[in-house]
Amino acid sequence: MSEYLRSVNQISPLSEEAAEELLQRFQTKTYPKGALIHTQGKVCKHLFFVKSGLVKHFYYHHDNQYVLRFFDENNFFIATDSFFNDLPAEYSTMALEETTICYLKYDDFEDLCQKYHSFESFARKFISMVAYTAISKLKNLLYLDATERYAKFLKEFGHLQQRISLGDTAGYLGISQVTLSRIRSKK
Repeated sequence: MSEYLRSVNQISPLSEEAAEELLQRFQTKTYPKGALIHTQGKVCKHLFFVKSGLVKHFYYHHDNQYVLRFFDENNFFIATDSFFNDLPAEYSTMALEETTICYLKYDDFEDLCQKYHSFESFARKFISMVAYTAISKLKNLLYLDATERYAKFLKEFGHLQQRISLGDTAGYLGISQVTLSRIRSKK
């Protein structure tokens, strides 16, 4: 069984027929480090799965880069604002190292939802997970100070610490690299 099918089934088990068709529709592409997988301003037409590597969602505001999220192996991602609303995305996705992505086209996603209740259940649960993660991140930015956000970052992404640059870590936490260095020196 492929990694992405195993990950789908962890979210919500698929019927045998849905799983078989999903495997037929997924495609694979490898991106070099620094390559944009999805670009701000373009409509996201794919559900992505990280087979190997590491990516980040990010955007720029007043010349500062803000990192929304990191995704490593066996994680799905989309440009949420774009994928479900057919609107230009407000952020980009970049490979932080050589990354192999499996992807499902939006039309295939919709078709599988129409054909298979089990896939529609996966889609609903996936969307719920995305919404929960976004709300949690917003709450962290609103309610936690920089030191608390860093501690939470280490809990969630500590296993990736050696793979994520200090600049990207600071961008995720919404602080400067200088502030991040001060926080890290206190640990």
